Amino acid sequence: MAQPLPQSQVVLLFARGVLSILDLWPALTIAVEEQWGGIESAEKKTWLASTLIDEFEQRITLLPFNGAVNPTQNIQENMVDPNGDLPLDFDEIGDLLHQIMSDEFDANLEDGSIDSVSNDLINLWKTILSSTNPNEFIENLEKKVNELKKQHGGKPKISKGQGGSESQSEGEDEDSDDEDVNMDEAPQLIDNQQPKERQEPVVDDDGFTLVQKKGGRR
Repeated sequence: MAQPLPQSQVVLLFARGVLSILDLWPALTIAVEEQWGGIESAEKKTWLASTLIDEFEQRITLLPFNGAVNPTQNIQENMVDPNGDLPLDFDEIGDLLHQIMSDEFDANLEDGSIDSVSNDLINLWKTILSSTNPNEFIENLEKKVNELKKQHGGKPKISKGQGGSESQSEGEDEDSDDEDVNMDEAPQLIDNQQPKERQEPVVDDDGFTLVQKKGGRR
């Protein structure tokens, strides 16, 4: 059975988990990359994480203080009740995420991802309080984030970007078509130009060859 953890340790683990969960949220990643929230989109993502952490921290259920000492800091600290109520329930988390995504990123997400993130946050909180090794759980989340960044260079695959490439290809195809047309026209111009007939010398009645005047340049 997991032992109660000091409040500061719970908050620190939860904060690390929140950052990882948000990094693994494709919709939020795209919103930041595409600057749906303006040039401060990255800062807004950080603010979203801080808001979630603060909301949970302010509603933590603590055990009655018994003078417990945090072994890592050697100070007296309150312990979190592992059987306490969730600081925020599923609906409250979802409403908060919907509001922030709408207000800050002008995004009305209907892909079900907010429900998934809400469940992930609840699972994160419960695991921290119930697991015998919550740090391992957090490290696994952080590992997933690092693997994702390595795969995509820190950026998600965005359909809009792919559309841009297709548009560029269309432009290149148009240029190729133009070149094909020009190449087709060139032989036609040559074919339409008839070879000049060689003029035969003109001889007068006395047997002298007359010098003919050449045509001027066009």
